[in-house]
Amino acid sequence: MKLLVVDDAKLIHFMVKKILKEAGIDGIEIQDAFDGNQAADIAKEFKPDLVLLDVVMPEKDGIEALRSIKEDNPDVKVIMLSSMGTSQKVSEALKLGANAFIQKPFDEEELCALFRKEM
Repeated sequence: MKLLVVDDAKLIHFMVKKILKEAGIDGIEIQDAFDGNQAADIAKEFKPDLVLLDVVMPEKDGIEALRSIKEDNPDVKVIMLSSMGTSQKVSEALKLGANAFIQKPFDEEELCALFRKEM
């Protein structure tokens, strides 16, 4: 399985990898992107099965990145990451084809359950 983690906070990338390792979720090839433009470019080449995508980022936000990623790979599964106050954007993301969303700061068990469901 290929996972693309997209967030402008490096701590999120570290936490996701740590959570997956501690949960014993193996066999995942992970690529990192730190803004929406980078995410769209990497997704074209990497062809992820699952994208963990932050809503609020510099350059291109998660909604625009989602549009680009889904245009190139309509079957990719996407879990949106959101902070407080982004519920309108999360609603828009779900309409654009996101599979689920999780609110930051996220619960480790909730994140693992979403990964297992979307794998």
